[in-house]
Amino acid sequence: MKKKIINCFLLMLVGITFLVFAVGSTDSTTTSTGSSSDKLELVEVTSAYNDGYSSYYIEGTIKNNTDKEYSYVQVTFNLYDENGAQVGTAIDNINHLDANGTWKFKALGMSSGNKVSSYKLTEITGW
Repeated sequence: MKKKIINCFLLMLVGITFLVFAVGSTDSTTTSTGSSSDKLELVEVTSAYNDGYSSYYIEGTIKNNTDKEYSYVQVTFNLYDENGAQVGTAIDNINHLDANGTWKFKALGMSSGNKVSSYKLTEITGW
């Protein structure tokens, strides 16, 4: 009977330990607002342009402000026409962004023939 209680206790302890580590590791998704305290920061947008067809590009730099590598990072922008209506989304992603590293991204968006007049950073996500 004592052996059964001890085994049950050890199993519960292992389960609780696993749960603590699982919950602790879920804090890996980051959305940036541009503050230097963000885990992933939009440092700058160097250019944004139409390619003459229906593609729109936004180029810039994102910095990993942490001491850990991100397995995957994605940047997303909303694209707007001159009236402020959303006409598309521009996205780029990368695998294995080094700890304290920088990434020169080139987000591609399709504007379905609509002229893009402005864009807005939607999110920077990483894990």
